[in-house]
Amino acid sequence: MKKKYIYGFLFALITTIVVFILVSGINGFVENIHSFVGYNYFFFLVAISVIIMKWLIESIIIKLLVKEIKYKSAINFTLIGQFYSYLTPFYTGGQPFQIIYLSKFGIDPGKATATILFKTFIFQINMALLGIIGIIYSIFNYTKSITIGIMLGVFMNSLAVFLIVFYVINENAAINTTMYFVRILKKIGILKEPEKYTDEIILKVKTFIEIFKSESKKIWKIVLIFILSIIQFGSSVIILPLIIKGFGIFVNLNIFIRSLITQITSSIVPTPGTSGGAEGIFYLLFSNIVSADKIGAVIILWRFVIYYFVLLIGGIVVLLNHKKRM
Repeated sequence: MKKKYIYGFLFALITTIVVFILVSGINGFVENIHSFVGYNYFFFLVAISVIIMKWLIESIIIKLLVKEIKYKSAINFTLIGQFYSYLTPFYTGGQPFQIIYLSKFGIDPGKATATILFKTFIFQINMALLGIIGIIYSIFNYTKSITIGIMLGVFMNSLAVFLIVFYVINENAAINTTMYFVRILKKIGILKEPEKYTDEIILKVKTFIEIFKSESKKIWKIVLIFILSIIQFGSSVIILPLIIKGFGIFVNLNIFIRSLITQITSSIVPTPGTSGGAEGIFYLLFSNIVSADKIGAVIILWRFVIYYFVLLIGGIVVLLNHKKRM
């Protein structure tokens, strides 16, 4: 495994531990440790089940987009992508490995890229739409800083949607941008003599655009993927209320909206797995709901389910796939 992924994991782990110590130090370290004993772990197991359901739903989406692979392979695709994404800022590290994985099945890199971006495109639309609900609720119920935070999250997700549409519509812009990054890779020594592959690179970009446009015309598939994406993102939002429920705290709409805001706002934090930012945003939003002697434990349990458990299972899948290639 490359050092940057190890560093990403260590950064996330140390950040979570530091946040727990800081929160516990302020509010009672011993009390937070003892709170683990009195926790109802049934809700923790339900949260684990929900995160597994999230993987299975994403795998169904992949299977709908790539008929050439089996559902088991789609699950591997999902977990490999999430493993590397969670170790890099802005969740950007997984896509290259997913493209490589699909190429093992003889799928053209252009089609693989189109598949990943089409899935991302619909997912980002869902995040933006649900984020608007969060903004409206936040304006009437929360502070100005919280409202600005979720507005920024919605803006960044909407920007991603806009850029994808822009490059699909404007083929020349897509080609020029791609070649610009190719030249940058050449300058820093990662890509040597890219001129030899210029025609092939342009062809891949055109293939990506053609496939993306083709998928966009399949209305029934878009509707189905849109619904599945809502459920997929909703699964992430449900995790935090489930963890909180394990302490016997009454869960209402307010907590679900706060969880939604936490997910969308933390998505723009430029650290591996949004570490540091996610915990900080959670503390700002939930410190008046979760008591001081339990808030540190909630952070640990929540981050384990939504982040470290993903790395654990994803890491196993990555290792198993690596051994198969040896």
